[in-house]
Amino acid sequence: MVKSHNSAEFATELVDVRLDALERWLAAQLPGSAFTLAPASEDASFRRYFRAELPDGRSFIAMDAPPDKEDCRPFVHVASLLREAGVNAPEIQARDFERGFLLLSDLGRTSYLDALDGQNADALFRDAIDALVRWQLATRAGELPQYDEALLRSEMSLFPEWYLGRHLGLPLATAQRAVLEAAFGQLVASALAQPALYVHRDYMPRNLMRCEPNPGVLDFQDAVIGPISYDLASLLRAAFIRWEAGPGIGLGRP
Repeated sequence: MVKSHNSAEFATELVDVRLDALERWLAAQLPGSAFTLAPASEDASFRRYFRAELPDGRSFIAMDAPPDKEDCRPFVHVASLLREAGVNAPEIQARDFERGFLLLSDLGRTSYLDALDGQNADALFRDAIDALVRWQLATRAGELPQYDEALLRSEMSLFPEWYLGRHLGLPLATAQRAVLEAAFGQLVASALAQPALYVHRDYMPRNLMRCEPNPGVLDFQDAVIGPISYDLASLLRAAFIRWEAGPGIGLGRP
C-alpha cells in the first residue's frame, strides 16, 4: 500500500533523507571520529549549514546544497579567490559536487551583527574595511561574472515587485513607476561608471564573523565584478543595524 503524504510531510521526509546522506558522507570524511551535528545558521536559499563537533574540541561546518537547486562550485571558487587575497574565508576540507555536500573550516559562532556595540565598532569596521580592500586589490579579469545592467535592474525590480506589490499590496501608479524607473536609471548609470572590482554582494555584519584573523567572511557565492562602492555601502549602511545619533551613541536593531 502506498502511503499518502501532504506537502509538509513530504518536504520533511526529503530533508531527513538528505540529512541522513550528509551524516554518512561526513563519517567518511572524518574517519574514526565520533561527531555531533547541529544546525549552524539559516540561509535565504536551499542551502543548509550544520556544525559538526568532535570530542577533541574541533569543529567543522557541513553545507547541504541540493544539487538540483544550488551549485556548490561558485562557493568553492570564490572561497579560493578570497583566501588567495588574504581574506579569512572558510577553507574547503572536502567536497562532493554531485551530491551537493561541502565540509568547511569553522569560523566560529559570533557574527558582527551579534558582536557590534558602541565600544568595538571602530575596530571591527576597520578590520572589515581592510579585508574588503585586500579583496578588491586582488581583482583579476575573467574570474567572476560582471555586475552588468541586466543584473542590476533585475535586483532593483525586487523592490516594486516583491516588497511593494507582493508584501505590502501597493501597486504603483503610472506616474510613481516613472519616477522610480528614473531613479533606477540614475543608480545603474552611477554603478556602471565606477571602477569595477570584486564585489561580495552581501558584505554586511550578518555575514562577517568575529574571529582570528578578523573578520571571517561568509555567504560570498554570488560574488561578481562590479562597482567599487557596492560592498562598502552594504557594510556601512546595513539594513539590520541602526546607529543612534547624538550623545551616548549606541547600536540599535530595527
